[in-house]
Amino acid sequence: MKQKRADRYDWQRILQKRFAMMYLDTYAFKGHVSLFCIDAVREPLWIKPADGPVCLADKGYLWLQHFPDNSHYTVTTIFDDQGEIARWYIDICKRHYLDDQGLLWYEDLYLDLDVSPDGQATILDADELDEALAQGIISGLDYELAWREVSSLLTVIEEDALSIFWLCEEHKDMLLKFV
Repeated sequence: MKQKRADRYDWQRILQKRFAMMYLDTYAFKGHVSLFCIDAVREPLWIKPADGPVCLADKGYLWLQHFPDNSHYTVTTIFDDQGEIARWYIDICKRHYLDDQGLLWYEDLYLDLDVSPDGQATILDADELDEALAQGIISGLDYELAWREVSSLLTVIEEDALSIFWLCEEHKDMLLKFV
């Protein structure tokens, strides 16, 4: 299982960054929220989904990441250098947690959702999930958990009921005060 840290400490593409994190306990959201500000990059990161090429990381981009309590996913909202939402990226995970130094980590279960600003969701990396199961990296229970979580999230996204999507601007503005 892949272990990932919210501050992207090992991302070689990023030359300069700022990072802030806080715990929120509100009516609308309970969990950790982090903001990763990209100040300089070695080269931009582009993807080519069905709706056309999209830049995910470049100078001036912001990555807002939500880690809802008692969930098996994280939601990354990617803001471009104009402050517009370029993409939502949802990592399915076994768990997220703080380590002894207070750093936020998550155990990635390979399966992801790519969501365009118009709400079109695409499942990514199912082949990686299958391979992890075949190699014994994850258990059958983890495999089933990943697919159940994706199925549930797709329903919520289709119903336009994933509240994190509505909260991302407010949470970004809140965290910008700390970077």
